[in-house]
Amino acid sequence: MLGVRTGPAVGLTALVALLATLEMTVGLSGLGWVVGLACGVVLNAAVAGGLARNGVTVLGPADLVTLIRATLACGVAALTADSFVQPPAVATLVALTVVALILDAVDGRIARQTRTASIFGARFDGEVDAFLMLVLSVYVAREAGGWVLAIGGMRYAFAVAGWVVPWMRRQLPPRYWRRVVTAIQGIVLTVAAAEVLPSWVTEPALAVALVLLAESFGRDVWWLWRHRHAAPDVATRRPGRPEVAVVINLVAVLLVWVALVAPNRADDVTLGAFLRIPVEGLVLVGLALVLPRRPRRVTAAVAGLLLGLLTIWKLLDVGFYAIRDRPYSVVTDRGYFRPTVDFVNDSFGTTGATLAVVSAAVLVIALLVCMPLAAVRVTGLASRHRRWSVRTVSGLAVIWIAGAASGLHVGSDQPIASVDAGDLVVGKVRAAAADVQEVQSFGTAIADDRYRDRADLLAALRGKDVFVVFVESYGRMALEDTPSAERIRATVDAGTARL
Repeated sequence: MLGVRTGPAVGLTALVALLATLEMTVGLSGLGWVVGLACGVVLNAAVAGGLARNGVTVLGPADLVTLIRATLACGVAALTADSFVQPPAVATLVALTVVALILDAVDGRIARQTRTASIFGARFDGEVDAFLMLVLSVYVAREAGGWVLAIGGMRYAFAVAGWVVPWMRRQLPPRYWRRVVTAIQGIVLTVAAAEVLPSWVTEPALAVALVLLAESFGRDVWWLWRHRHAAPDVATRRPGRPEVAVVINLVAVLLVWVALVAPNRADDVTLGAFLRIPVEGLVLVGLALVLPRRPRRVTAAVAGLLLGLLTIWKLLDVGFYAIRDRPYSVVTDRGYFRPTVDFVNDSFGTTGATLAVVSAAVLVIALLVCMPLAAVRVTGLASRHRRWSVRTVSGLAVIWIAGAASGLHVGSDQPIASVDAGDLVVGKVRAAAADVQEVQSFGTAIADDRYRDRADLLAALRGKDVFVVFVESYGRMALEDTPSAERIRATVDAGTARL
């Protein structure tokens, strides 16, 4: 038997051993390690919390089998993430999935034979099933299409609906068909992942599996609707709205995290870019743990305002890199606003230009308001849960230092130890100072025009033919990047021939 503390620790140790084995056999990338470990940490933290909430002190034999299945599911998640940056290890992924599905039929039988079935065990079993289906749907969606994600996401959509609608949180009665449908999802997704059948067979099978899943969830929703006026279960009696606070906290953390690690070029926006550890975030949370309440809130608000400005600057960089292949300059590019509005007005009319300007203004205001609020929320959360915050920051700091020392990358070119926000701010300040100096130097140079009083500069051209040639980018764009480029090229070729 494993206790509340030892169970998750053993689970994480087993997961590290599994990931190390995958590293030695199929070659696990940095992204695979990050995703696998992140899933394991969240999973085992949820197990510890579930044990504590249900008053369970040890994991029973069936729970241990389910914990093994959960560890295998985290390995499948690591291989799925790995498939986005290198050729997938299909055979290994399918093997882990098959073992996990077989064990799904074992843990229930063990619980019945040992008479250790419990509400926690049933919930644990169902959540592992849902997580494995989600991971498999992500993997299969790479080839079959994004609609397959509905198979893995339906359970979580049902859970989110329960946060909003109280009557959907009622305990559902056991139903054998529900387990049959779950088994069908696992088998069909595994066959699709194995790629042993042609697409004209697997895609209809996936569609049928999705229909069966929708029918099963629909029947559960209908049952909950019919019993919505009955006396609420204990599970549905929640003081206040803690689920709203959880969602707000999660959104705040994601906003701060994305603002710190998001690239400033569209080509660099990949999954790996957001799976890094920003040292600036660790510093911010560390300050929240040592500062008193008022200085902490002021520091967080100022940091959030800077994050909002940094995010706006990154968005401008994305646009300028896409159009002009260079970053935005706050000194020399301020004059582009009016021409941009005129261009949108000419292209989409006054209404389109107005909507674009209003949307841009709303986005800027939202970033400047929401980022400080998010930073204050995150630091307040860290201060209230000081014990867990110290553990989390310490663990992430150790991973950051190890990643920086070893040069560990997520994917091909994204270091897991991120200092991007600080580097970008320093680079922007230096670039702005250099631009100011260049503008001043240019103004000094044009003030002294040595040829101002010369009247004979073009005298040598008298009596000669002069061609004035304009070279601009829109002509090339018309010949290469527009839907009518072929027709335009034909016209240009005909004119060249006549000329």
